Amino acid sequence: MSDLYVSQETDFMEPSDIAKSLATKFSVIDAVRKIDKDDFRGTLLGLAEQCRAAWNLGHTWQMPESMRQPKRVIVAGVGGSAIGADVVATCARLATHVPVEVTRDYTLPPLDEDCLVMACSFSGETEEAIKPFEEAAAAGAMCLAVTTGGALEKAALKMGAPLVTYSWNGTPRSAIGYGVFLPLAILSRLGLFEISDQEVQHVITNLEELSEKWAHPVTDDIVCLPALIASEVLDRIPLIVGAGFLGVAARRWAGELAENSKLLAVPVTVPEFNHNLLEGAVADALRYQRNGDTDPWFVILLDAEPVHPRNRLRMDITRMHFEEAGRKAWHVDVGGTTPLESIMRACTLASWTSFYLALYSGIDPTTVDILAQFKRDISNATESF
Repeated sequence: MSDLYVSQETDFMEPSDIAKSLATKFSVIDAVRKIDKDDFRGTLLGLAEQCRAAWNLGHTWQMPESMRQPKRVIVAGVGGSAIGADVVATCARLATHVPVEVTRDYTLPPLDEDCLVMACSFSGETEEAIKPFEEAAAAGAMCLAVTTGGALEKAALKMGAPLVTYSWNGTPRSAIGYGVFLPLAILSRLGLFEISDQEVQHVITNLEELSEKWAHPVTDDIVCLPALIASEVLDRIPLIVGAGFLGVAARRWAGELAENSKLLAVPVTVPEFNHNLLEGAVADALRYQRNGDTDPWFVILLDAEPVHPRNRLRMDITRMHFEEAGRKAWHVDVGGTTPLESIMRACTLASWTSFYLALYSGIDPTTVDILAQFKRDISNATESF
């Protein structure tokens, strides 16, 4: 096992002096609150409770008789309301013959009455969810709106379409528990998944234990994994490489780092990465090495035991190529015994890493001023073409 291999379960990287200093500083809750003014930390600690509530809601919601097992599922949504659907679609690809796909646009592919369209919007105001929902209803497809309220709720009530509402006192991106376990429960009731309550509760308990551990950046002089990674990512550009089904977790990492830490990250997936982008990534590293310049990139390779053995081998060799080119690469085993568990562990690691990176950068992890301004701009704009 390489010295640059980090496992959540057993291995510990010796932290730098900077990592120790930052972790120690933010082990004091008052230092956290000076930056984390809206208690983003609290939403991370509430993940397990959120997941349980979502799973229970999906099982207790009164499903209309008109809903039946679909031959195809399309989830319409964007941003924080779509990443959970990405997780569900990834699990579906491994477990069911019914295709589940996510669309992040205004229009849908051709539909029929055997297709289920789930429109997911945290606020209920997302036009990329509302327009496909209306389109699906007009096409005669089965429709389901999932939201906390807003225009999507009103549209569903007006149409008499199935509707599931929930509440969560946090940002849309932090509602990943509802994004994953609510549709997972509904689709399992429709016969798409064979997933037991015991398996789900095991995953949720696992996430609860991780959050309790990672809520403290340093314990007994040991810096926790997300705080350790955050100290390495500081002032760097992360390349997040997901192995196989962990490609969805790599996308979650990029989203969390962007919104919470205000840092651009690049997500890629193995094996595809090994067939094109690897060439440019390693050549770029070699240029820095040749010129004696500081390489601004930091590679995080997300891996787990349930990943296909060939993809695990690819991750080892990918890391080797980066190391030989002088680019720092950490191979992180996210743990877990099933794809769902490994994905959720990787996503939770992303959230805590981005939280600590925000603290280390002196950035409030909750506010997204640029996105808010863009939404105002697009809502006030008039189509001229």
